[in-house]
Amino acid sequence: IITVTLRSQTMNLDIKNLSFPEQVKTVRVLLQLTQTELAEQIGISYATVSRWKRENRTPHLAMVGKFYSFCMRNGIEIEATKEE
Repeated sequence: IITVTLRSQTMNLDIKNLSFPEQVKTVRVLLQLTQTELAEQIGISYATVSRWKRENRTPHLAMVGKFYSFCMRNGIEIEATKEE
């Protein structure tokens, strides 16, 4: 579940079935950022974000951590859920 608070409005989005690249895209679209802007704000290269999008590489744990930290700084809380 992603809990998003933007402009004093809270939304809950169920993302337990989304892949990491789909989570990245969802967050990027919510924040209205290009891939380049997202990369700059996270502090990673555009190429890294592009690889995430294409799903042709498993992201390094450190990069995943940077993404989730970025989300938290922007009012997006991603809650891990267990599949039943």
